[in-house]
Amino acid sequence: MEVEAALAGLQAEVNCPICLDHLKDPVTIECGHNFCRCCIEQSWADLRDRLPCPVCRHLCQEGHLRSNIQLGRMVHTAKLLQITRSRKKRQEERHLCEKHNQVLTLFCEEDLEVLCPLCTQPPDHQGHHVGPMQEAAAHHRQRLSSYIEPLKKQVADAQKLISIQSKKTLELREKVEKQRLELLSEFERLRQFLERDQEAVLSRLADEEKTIQRKLSANITAFSEYNSTLKDLLSKLAQSSMLPEVELLLEIKNFYKNSEEYSPSVFLVQLRREGCSFPFQYSALQKIVQKFRVDVILDPETAHPNLIVSEDKKSVRYTKRKQNVPDLPKRFTVNTVVLGFPFFQSGRHFWEVEVGDKSKWAIGVCKESLSTKMRRSPSACQGCWRIRRQGDSYDAPGASRTLLSEVKPTSIGIFLDCEMGEVSFYNMADKSHICTFTDTFNRPVRPYFYVGHDSIPLRICTGIDCE
Repeated sequence: MEVEAALAGLQAEVNCPICLDHLKDPVTIECGHNFCRCCIEQSWADLRDRLPCPVCRHLCQEGHLRSNIQLGRMVHTAKLLQITRSRKKRQEERHLCEKHNQVLTLFCEEDLEVLCPLCTQPPDHQGHHVGPMQEAAAHHRQRLSSYIEPLKKQVADAQKLISIQSKKTLELREKVEKQRLELLSEFERLRQFLERDQEAVLSRLADEEKTIQRKLSANITAFSEYNSTLKDLLSKLAQSSMLPEVELLLEIKNFYKNSEEYSPSVFLVQLRREGCSFPFQYSALQKIVQKFRVDVILDPETAHPNLIVSEDKKSVRYTKRKQNVPDLPKRFTVNTVVLGFPFFQSGRHFWEVEVGDKSKWAIGVCKESLSTKMRRSPSACQGCWRIRRQGDSYDAPGASRTLLSEVKPTSIGIFLDCEMGEVSFYNMADKSHICTFTDTFNRPVRPYFYVGHDSIPLRICTGIDCE
């Protein structure tokens, strides 16, 4: 048993940790572990700077491989020992049947069991394919050998994935650092803006205080003069009341005239409301508009017969008279709907739709396979993500939050993020977020427009006419 254990330990030492087979052209790397030259070269094929050891993950600074000739000779010796030991073991061992105490010489292919001649008697293995053990062993040895290469490939693929994932650690660190610097720069610009805005607001407040103080001082002076006038009038009143009748009546006209002198009004102190004017250029929506705006146009071949698409394919309106258009499979024939170009399956995209004062409309995105014969309004689970207006109410069935808009939007921005699986809607009048749908876009989607039954058009805005 000690010899077998020692031989097993030797076999483990001369096997490559990557392919799990005997080392071929063994090499030693910086941390001291040994590999087949071709295995370690393949493991490091896609790496440049830091080269991790597949066993201990030690990062080797250089890809220098030292040939290990002595280890190569040990591998050869281990192979010979294994072959010799296997032959001797096969010669010495004679397995006996536990049931009949007979030598095991046969093999049942159905039950995959080794048998003695007595085991083949009915009824246990009756009708089974039973053959000599040597033939069965040769067959299964050949069959097992067919698993070696696929398993080696799986091991190599797994090792390659480990290398790729190890490389992504550095990639993640670089991305995080880049984003951190961008955020710091953004906050620095914002801090500078807020400092300038604070200085300007406080300066305006100080100027307004001085102006109001001057007006208040003038008002106090006016009341002081008015008070002096009242005191003089009171003194004259006391003197006049003592005059004889004729003189009193002669002065009475002037007294009444002076008593009606204008009284100054009370000055009310009111400050203008100042605040921080947070810059729109720092909002996420502005970045979305600038970076991801796409040129969306309408597809006339999908338009309902009662819809008229403009020549530039940017506007659509309803008309009571049906148009003489070809009956195409992709044309909507029940709801007054038209789809847009282009198709979207990846990336991020933004476009803007002017809805104006229309009382009934719906806009968003839908699957390319959306039914053109559907009578009910499509839902998100049917592959249509949209917001809509019906009279004075707005809703977005299936969105992350219910649409409650106090200000009726006249222009709506749509942001499709295929990577995140989101469709977001914005009120472009006040740059506010309306709602967001979250889903998985496995197939292409298209811009969706439901026009309603009034003549007010829906219009796709360009980068100029909606700013």
